[in-house]
Amino acid sequence: MSKGSVRVSVIGAGASGMAGAISSAMAGACVTVFEHRESPLKKLLITGNGKCNFTNKSIDRSCYHSSTDEGFIDELLSGFNTDDCIAFLEGMGIRARERRGCLYPYPDTAESVRSALLMQAKSLGITIITDCGDMDVRECDDGTFSLNCKGQTYVSDSLIIACGSCVSPNTGSDGSGYGLLRQLGADLTDISPALTPLVTLEDLTSIKGIRCDAALKLLDAKGSVVEVSSGELQPFDGGLSGICAMDISSAACRMLKRGDRAFVEADLYPVTDDEGFMDEIKSRMRLFPDRDLAGCLIGLFPKKLINYLVHPVDTRREDYLDNLLKRVKHLRFELKEEMTEDFSRAQTVSGGVPLCDIDQHCMLKDHRGIYVTGELLDADGICGGYNLHFAFATGCIAGKSAAGSLV
Repeated sequence: MSKGSVRVSVIGAGASGMAGAISSAMAGACVTVFEHRESPLKKLLITGNGKCNFTNKSIDRSCYHSSTDEGFIDELLSGFNTDDCIAFLEGMGIRARERRGCLYPYPDTAESVRSALLMQAKSLGITIITDCGDMDVRECDDGTFSLNCKGQTYVSDSLIIACGSCVSPNTGSDGSGYGLLRQLGADLTDISPALTPLVTLEDLTSIKGIRCDAALKLLDAKGSVVEVSSGELQPFDGGLSGICAMDISSAACRMLKRGDRAFVEADLYPVTDDEGFMDEIKSRMRLFPDRDLAGCLIGLFPKKLINYLVHPVDTRREDYLDNLLKRVKHLRFELKEEMTEDFSRAQTVSGGVPLCDIDQHCMLKDHRGIYVTGELLDADGICGGYNLHFAFATGCIAGKSAAGSLV
């Protein structure tokens, strides 16, 4: 059978699905994409706040979480790096723009990337069928796959499952892929929210809406550091949001899912160490002898945050500066277990098909011809374009392999 006769079906018209479809078609396959919503690439439109941060200048294994990795991520990134991702989109006319290491399309719109992908698919003769709803997918005895959609049966030689996770049901990413994978015999690890706000036992309404730089540590019950992050912190009534909070949320959810207690310690003045902060406060107290403690913090923190930090500190105690130091540099909160079940604010998920169950081509090891990509895999990245890069990387690699599966 010649390469041109290989039939590839892609279930899911998101970023990884369309990357897989395009890569397969470029390799000579006949490709059909099935999307159960009314239009493809809807979730792509909300990535990067609509600006589509699609990769990052600095990508390595440390940017990803996975409980099942056995070298897959390293191999994936060596086969599809930052330059490869840029080249993939540039081949469709998307020029890249860099900001602080993050790569965006030059127009700063996700719509431009969506349009380029769809035009490329059209030029390659890819068939996209929308409004598919739930599909009946079966492995046939002859090694092919039968897909029933809208009363019509489609037969393919390779199958790419790229349905996305369960974090944006209105865009088509509603978790339907999990059931399909289980039906086909694949195993999945526990699914938890990732890139999601941290929900704390303490109500933080009094500092809701502020923004400040912070360094966070995720701690276990013994106080051991599990993970660290830094960046902008945005408290809300129920906890902590912002890049630095979301970056450690995956590890936090994994801890809570295991039944472990999880804590976050915030350093709200990360520009100096404990000694440096104490020296600065004492210097300010000498410089402004007519100010109270809150007044001495003016210029360092937002007013709402100053009130929150200072209110519990009793300045009549000899150790009041030590207490202030703990509030500023070692502010600790315990996290609620309920955050592991709330996907409404999450940008992606942790968990999915174990990476040890797929080969270097994203094919299920025990299911020849079935490829899994994107958010369905047990890997999630930090903020900064890493998850979209992973989607394009797995899609492109799976697509090329699927197209040559019969050669």
